[in-house]
Amino acid sequence: MRVLHILDELKFSGAEIMYVAAAKQFQEMGCELFVVNTATHLGEYTPFFQEAGYTILHWPYEHLSLFQKFIYWNRTIRFIQRNKIDVVHVHRPDMKCPMAYCAWRAGVSSVYTYHNVFPSRVLTYPYHVLLRYVCKYLFHQVQQTISDSVYEHELNYFHNSTILINNWYNSNKYYPAREGEKSLIRQELGICPESFVIISVGGCSTIKRHEDILQAVAMIRQSCPQILYLHLGEGDKTEEERQLAASLGIGDAVRFLGNQKDVRPYLIAADIYVMPSRFEGMPITAIEAMACGVPAVFYNVPGLWDFNKHGDCSLLVEEQPERLAEAILQLSQDPALQQRLTQQASDYIHREFDMETNVRQIFEVCYSTR
Repeated sequence: MRVLHILDELKFSGAEIMYVAAAKQFQEMGCELFVVNTATHLGEYTPFFQEAGYTILHWPYEHLSLFQKFIYWNRTIRFIQRNKIDVVHVHRPDMKCPMAYCAWRAGVSSVYTYHNVFPSRVLTYPYHVLLRYVCKYLFHQVQQTISDSVYEHELNYFHNSTILINNWYNSNKYYPAREGEKSLIRQELGICPESFVIISVGGCSTIKRHEDILQAVAMIRQSCPQILYLHLGEGDKTEEERQLAASLGIGDAVRFLGNQKDVRPYLIAADIYVMPSRFEGMPITAIEAMACGVPAVFYNVPGLWDFNKHGDCSLLVEEQPERLAEAILQLSQDPALQQRLTQQASDYIHREFDMETNVRQIFEVCYSTR
């Protein structure tokens, strides 16, 4: 079976990380994997796809006229037919319908994965509802969601019933610290044993709200001067966040570390994982942090509140830097609460986000419908 993935820029993000991690399992089930980078520039995660055995295709879809889009679609149809592609799996939202059409014209299956709970403006809402129905009922696209929040958002907001298959993580790569490992890693990273370390992993964007973490660090530092914030990730707001840290007088308490190939050492070095997003689908980085046994503090928003649906796996707080700072301090001073959260989180993620189980579901439920 030949599977063609349609993504935006290949970068350090949830879908890219998941499908690189699962490549070997898909290949063992008989899949030959292709991936299209549809952004203008090839993303920095491209080498990871190549190493995992994907055939990389660079077909920019940016700034095309309608006429150019027709040419693009026809070339895609011919590629699907000539290369005997069996399934077109779309991840980029604005290409959901065009690629469903291309797959339908080529006589093959298409799958679209909803990765987040993006809202719609009032004026464009009917258009987005119509697109969903056209893709599903005219072009026979299989539509899949990655979490309870995304499933419920599609069902209740867009009246769109989807197939729910959870995200997954690589348990061979993310696991709790071995005895003495945390101290050793801190020494390697130049972190003092006495430091109180919080960490976030994710792109710098308005959705991630890293500025709230920076403000919380400034508040916490007044009573906990040994606080250190490990900031992993890059994005459009990176420089703005650096400037904010400097203006808050916490430049020496924040390490901007960019994208890291191996995130686990930084998670193991940390005491608390923090994510104050506006909304999420089901963040892989949060799952990976919990897999490493790091207690978490989240804002109480869609995609993050899913972690507490079946038990207390994290501290959920109101969307204010003050509440975030209070929760971080509370968790830091309560070892029993840390133990309870990490144990319940471990049980939950092993049960719900197992890579072997969920990848097989994608293959059997979504890919094998042709």
